[in-house]
Amino acid sequence: MHILIAGGTGFIGRALVKHFTMQGHQISILGRSIKKTEAVFGDNVNSLAWDNFAPKAEDILGGVHWLINLTGANIGECRWSNKRKSSIIESRIGPTNYLAKVCGKLGKQSPVFFNASAIGVYGLKPTETPYSENTAIDFDQADDFLSEVGRTWEKALEPAENAGVRTVKLRFGVVLGSGGVLAKLTPIHKLGLGGPIGSGKQPFCWISINDVIRAIDFIFADKSISGPVNLVAPANDTQKAFAKAFSKALHRPSFIPTPGFVLKAVFGQMAQELLLQGQYVTPSRLQQRGFMFEFPTLDAFFSHHFNAKL
Repeated sequence: MHILIAGGTGFIGRALVKHFTMQGHQISILGRSIKKTEAVFGDNVNSLAWDNFAPKAEDILGGVHWLINLTGANIGECRWSNKRKSSIIESRIGPTNYLAKVCGKLGKQSPVFFNASAIGVYGLKPTETPYSENTAIDFDQADDFLSEVGRTWEKALEPAENAGVRTVKLRFGVVLGSGGVLAKLTPIHKLGLGGPIGSGKQPFCWISINDVIRAIDFIFADKSISGPVNLVAPANDTQKAFAKAFSKALHRPSFIPTPGFVLKAVFGQMAQELLLQGQYVTPSRLQQRGFMFEFPTLDAFFSHHFNAKL
């Protein structure tokens, strides 16, 4: 199979490339810089840049079986200024809509289109039951920035969806593995400073990188799956539970909290939405189709994660 990954040099993209390469698939990476792609993957992938991709996009995508779009500026990299928020949205909407239009033109010749999204699409309003893929969403308005990002991102897929292209919206929770957010937090927890953030009661929906890869393989195989798919573990954990399980696995204490007002003073709106609030989400579609999580709990994940490094 020929798989094209747009924005594939990040944490999730690297894991997918390693997995698909081991499976013997042909991999192409579409990014801003061929030099960066080659620096990350060497000659294990076919490196493409947006500038030289555009003139022959239909020919290239017509020869691709699966398209995985992971493009977008890192949402938690720095404080959300107005300029940064515009960059976060535009870096997702532009490339996604362009790829959707090309796939729409290809119609039945289009690859299966897997597009990254996030559980922030549901918004931050508390609900009695966890959000599922069947939860109604008003895509024409948003009450917070994260839902605005998710909703405009998914709306950008409409040219492909309207043309009947099989489109899957991968709504990610926090992805845990050897990289990403866990790499940044491990030194803090090793020092015994990884206590709860704010009240610690806010929802913390997560999934292991192993289960992300397994779920994508599972969705590829089940051609009846399209539309939104929540990529989160079945456990509905709090941020405090995450901090406790993380520190427990490292044999470190987890009682020194980081006050919410400090985070808001440093990170502003980003802290309020990304760190101090959240939403409970359930992986209903995967579970209904019979997908079994390798790591359904934090204890199971951390036990494997740290033992695998020994």
